[in-house]
Amino acid sequence: VMRANYRKILVPITEEAKKLKIFKGEPLDLNEVSNLNTIVEIRKLIKNNQAKIEYLVENKAKKKQAAIYLLTKTKVEYQEILKGLRKTAKKQQALLDNIVKKYHEYPKFGSKIVSELDVSSSVLRTAVKKGWLVKKEQEIYRDPLKDFESRKQKNQIKLNSEQTHALNSIGKSIQKKEAKTFLLEGITGSGKTEVYLHAISIALEQKRNALMLVPEISLTPQMVKQVKERFGDNVAVLHSGLSEGEKYDEWRRIRRGEAQVVVGARSAIFAPLKNIGLIVIDEEHESSYKQNDTPRYHARDVALLRSKFHKCPVVLGSATPSLASRARAQKGRYELLLLTKRANQKSLPKVDLIDLKTVEFTGAQFDLSIPLVDAIKEKIAKKEQVILLLNRRGFASFMLCRNCGFVLKCPNCDISLTLHKDTQQMQCHYCGHKEPIPRKCPKCQSEKIRFLGTGTQKVQEELEKLLPEAKILRMDVDTTRRKGSYKKILDGFGDHKADILLGTQMIAKGLDFPNVTLVGVINADTALSLPDFNSAEKTFDLLTQVSGRAGRAEKTGRVMIQTYNP
Repeated sequence: VMRANYRKILVPITEEAKKLKIFKGEPLDLNEVSNLNTIVEIRKLIKNNQAKIEYLVENKAKKKQAAIYLLTKTKVEYQEILKGLRKTAKKQQALLDNIVKKYHEYPKFGSKIVSELDVSSSVLRTAVKKGWLVKKEQEIYRDPLKDFESRKQKNQIKLNSEQTHALNSIGKSIQKKEAKTFLLEGITGSGKTEVYLHAISIALEQKRNALMLVPEISLTPQMVKQVKERFGDNVAVLHSGLSEGEKYDEWRRIRRGEAQVVVGARSAIFAPLKNIGLIVIDEEHESSYKQNDTPRYHARDVALLRSKFHKCPVVLGSATPSLASRARAQKGRYELLLLTKRANQKSLPKVDLIDLKTVEFTGAQFDLSIPLVDAIKEKIAKKEQVILLLNRRGFASFMLCRNCGFVLKCPNCDISLTLHKDTQQMQCHYCGHKEPIPRKCPKCQSEKIRFLGTGTQKVQEELEKLLPEAKILRMDVDTTRRKGSYKKILDGFGDHKADILLGTQMIAKGLDFPNVTLVGVINADTALSLPDFNSAEKTFDLLTQVSGRAGRAEKTGRVMIQTYNP
């Protein structure tokens, strides 16, 4: 958004150049020149120092303006005008009546007057013509948080002894203005968020600002809601799910010092906050804090640099810290703070491993084992909710010809194409290449082709057959392309409009739904077999995180993990 559009223009320098036909009295826009003779002429002018090229910078994101109406007279004068108005001018009467009764509420936005009094904008134009009101344009901010209605009563949460100890250590660092790094390792549901929020309060009391990072946009709605409930309009959000205008406005609000707390995904680490008193990185082990294309950076490293600059502590929070952070904590480079109990004193959910080599499957596909489906049915019968994780989107992983063994691959990436049933296409998940679903093998023309593997779409179809009465919401890259779709899906699930939330790793972290009592992992091996040196560590992180979504309130939770490598 901050990147501007550039226009190249040719500006005449000498008097005789100004009189030339190509300029027509004003600079020439070079983007519109395509005639060869003109180009030759332009080159000559530049060579002879008769003209020069200049760059015009134009902003891409625009300010949002709204009409505001100001009063021009005293209350008594308006009463006089109202008396002298003809009886038939009902709408004008309503407007003047409103001005007299709510004199102190003006200046008012035009949209507000129109909706309150049910008058058309022509009435306002007449009022301006007659000199009753003056119209001005005023900038208004786009508010990405307008849909987050906050609860009226503030829940005062009492911290337990471990949380209090952690908070005291962080609080001392904030007050002493020392650049110290804390690793807050707490099991899922141990109330790390409460520690963050209390620590942010301490920073604000010291008249300093706070920056909080979460790994994914899907987490921001829930986290933003909690932060917004606590700190109101002082909160700004920055992540890639905002529209360009919203990003531009939020950025400028932060720059102008109108927001004291910033919540966002990794790019928010560059928010133009001054006087930072605390930086929090939630789920610090997450690989999404690392930007893999230029400019390459790791949000955690940038946070440590900013902490030195602003002399403030950094809190890295996680249930499964990355091995690098954990090692540093054990060597004493970071201070380790442990939360070993769940905040509500409940025990962690029981985890069952289901060995897919020996178990019976339901349905035609080999995706869902009988024990898992029975457990889902049992929970739905009790009106409880289920989260299912499968870290692969799409319908089937690849197309295989049973005659010649041909697998359809992407022409650019040499990786097998994935079947997407809703768009009726084969798609590459790396470069986005798409092509129609083949009916015959492109190599040997045989019709014996099969689609193997599984993805979230296929599992959804399978579940709908097995559990026709259950409502299922799916959350992956394909269902969350539209702006606001994350919040819509999560709110719908939170309001129990669905029994099952099926999704990729987006649903594994940070979400808090009290009614979820069963978490099922459809295939835990998808991440294990990735060619990545820390794939085992990542799989452990993901399974621990998703297990922590179960039994977070009164009801006890259960976790079932299907795997070929128990």
